[in-house]
Amino acid sequence: MNQLSTITRGTENGIIAREEIGANFLQNNLNISVTGKGVLIAIIDSGIDYLHEDFIYPDKTSKIVFLWDQTKDENPPSGYKFGTEYTREDINQAIANNDTTLSKDEDGIGTMLSGICAGLGNINSQYAGIAPDAELIVVKLKKINGNYNNAILEAAIQYAYEKAYELKIPLVINISLGSNNLVGATERILRDTPLFTRGLCLVSPVGNEGNTQTHTSGRLNFIGEEQDIELEIFEDEDLLDINIWMNKPDKASVAVISPSGEVSKFIKVSNFNEITGIFDLEATWYVITYRYPTAYSGQQQVTITLKNATKGIWKIRLRGEYITNGIYNAYLPNKALINPGTKFRDSIPSQTVNYPSTYNDVISVGAYNIIDNSIWPSSSRGPTINGLLRPDIVAPGVNIISTYPGNSYATITGTAVAAAHVTGAVALYFQYTLADRYYTQKAFTTMVRTYLHGGARRIQGITYPNEIYGYGELDIRGSFDQLK
Repeated sequence: MNQLSTITRGTENGIIAREEIGANFLQNNLNISVTGKGVLIAIIDSGIDYLHEDFIYPDKTSKIVFLWDQTKDENPPSGYKFGTEYTREDINQAIANNDTTLSKDEDGIGTMLSGICAGLGNINSQYAGIAPDAELIVVKLKKINGNYNNAILEAAIQYAYEKAYELKIPLVINISLGSNNLVGATERILRDTPLFTRGLCLVSPVGNEGNTQTHTSGRLNFIGEEQDIELEIFEDEDLLDINIWMNKPDKASVAVISPSGEVSKFIKVSNFNEITGIFDLEATWYVITYRYPTAYSGQQQVTITLKNATKGIWKIRLRGEYITNGIYNAYLPNKALINPGTKFRDSIPSQTVNYPSTYNDVISVGAYNIIDNSIWPSSSRGPTINGLLRPDIVAPGVNIISTYPGNSYATITGTAVAAAHVTGAVALYFQYTLADRYYTQKAFTTMVRTYLHGGARRIQGITYPNEIYGYGELDIRGSFDQLK
């Protein structure tokens, strides 16, 4: 998994989105002041600069309720075997002593997303977050071999979930990572954890793969038909995974052809199968793994792993074994994880939604540019391969100004930025429905999604919902009008 945002130092050409999405109307309205008070937001990413003044109240106490740094193995949270947990009291002591050693946000992304969601705007009030009175649970994720994996994310979600349950406070979890693997941990957690679901919502970016040429699709028309997917590798890849999904209940066998023309074995259709081999002329080792049906969607999944994949044109050959509609989708890893010239030669921008936005229990968010009201080109497109409409909604995600480590500000771009705006919006919704007890029976994710859809701002001449904008642009005021 990888982060779905990019930081630019400084605030030149930066944008403030509060007015655009309707947050100012709610917070400045004397009759209905909704600021996120009584709601928790969990930020799961690179950590936070807990000494930034925008996260410190006037009485010099922190708005961070818990901080779990998974990278420091000193004092793990109860029930976990790694990382170090800091309570608000620990952070308050660090603030009093100006102690910078508890935890550091080296990337700055977690700090910036926290600021968009819930920054106080103490240094500059115009940069306050969407829900400035919401409080924070922050998890600094641990990297395994340089990347984030599903197990680490699963633990972070579980941790935030448990803390909110202990405190009996509504929680919005902001997940700012994504993966082209399409499957992962969140569905099991939501299904198996016996905790409350009212007052819990997960918000996730759809991904930054809309224009990266990491997806392709096609159709096998009959049993025995063979088709080739062409993969261009411009620079040698140390390790490369390709995932191929068939529409259920269809099945296809798969082989790989190297640039020199050497053909691997075809993997046989079965419930589970795996073959390995070496392309001698390229000195490339391969593994092809077959799963049918998957727990995620009931579809066939084939994973091809190439170790020391040399540059050139590779081919993935599919042969129809059982065909009804014959549609297949193939995915490379996220563009940030592979070399710039690695791509499918016949790529398709649709169906590029990243996990965890592939799950129905997650509110999925794309990004648009306020300046010209256009979709951000890298914003992933829906639907999912099993037919879910994605994104749910789009929000500002280009050159947004927010908090940056060191009591400063910077600009940030990506679908994770858009998701942070929606996270803040859901916190406002939870305050009004649950904390202020106006509509306590309307605080379920399915209802939140409906009001976000219903209140969304739509561009004349565009048919909604669609695979680019979902139901439209985030409009918090419109959603509250729908609620009332």
